[in-house]
Amino acid sequence: MTRILSCFSNCYGADGVWTAVEMIRKAGIDHLELALRGHDFGGLVIPESAVVTEKADDATAQAFVDHLAKHEVKVSGCNVGGADIRTEEGVALTERRIRFAAKWFQVSICVTGAGQPADDDQRRTTVANLRRLGDAASEVGVVLALETHKGPTQNADAMLALMDDVRHPHVLLNFDTGNIAYYNEGVDPCDELEKVKDLVRNVHVKDNRGGLEDWYFPAVGDGGAVNFARVREILDGVGYQGAYTIEIEGIGGEPEPGLEERQRRIARSVAHLRAQGY
Repeated sequence: MTRILSCFSNCYGADGVWTAVEMIRKAGIDHLELALRGHDFGGLVIPESAVVTEKADDATAQAFVDHLAKHEVKVSGCNVGGADIRTEEGVALTERRIRFAAKWFQVSICVTGAGQPADDDQRRTTVANLRRLGDAASEVGVVLALETHKGPTQNADAMLALMDDVRHPHVLLNFDTGNIAYYNEGVDPCDELEKVKDLVRNVHVKDNRGGLEDWYFPAVGDGGAVNFARVREILDGVGYQGAYTIEIEGIGGEPEPGLEERQRRIARSVAHLRAQGY
């Protein structure tokens, strides 16, 4: 079975997507999941100027596509989250990002969040808006994969309830092996994956040491709380065809690692996953 190992461009921090393209093959893989927005959470700060967003003009977007081709790097998916999908503005922004990703990178997967509805009315709005986004994604041949975040995708039971409410073939799951323990106390990520495995269309391969809200996301293999061989075996069992995307968000309180150390962590993650049969 051929498995796609990819890397989330955020692993390169503020050096951004252009540098990620230049360096990822030296880490041993040739796929990236591209962030289409900046980031500022948990100590990981990436300015919008370091990524190519849906606001890019055609010349900039084409230059980046040419950059990918020059370095023989493929795009496994795009990360289009960050907007509040409870609002019309958030839905419109997410849709623009989906269409941008499909047009320029021909991706079949876009990763986004399901938000954090505060009450039943907001949940109904969220469900309706996810269906709308699913329709938009369907028009351009994309599946939305909902990230493991606090709220309606926090754990397997929540994911199953949301999928039962949304019931859209283009709205499924991105399973994050590290976020499960971050948002839930005393759960095993593999046990959670078993419950939702048939609904997973993208995976963020993230390690940690298993602590609730413990910002400890080192190189894959350095945390010890995730059995990555079992993750692979579970998804092999259902014929999973999507990417396994390395995500390294760093360790709370540590100094900025710098580009060389970030590259070492990515390469070490690739080596660990290869040793686990990926």
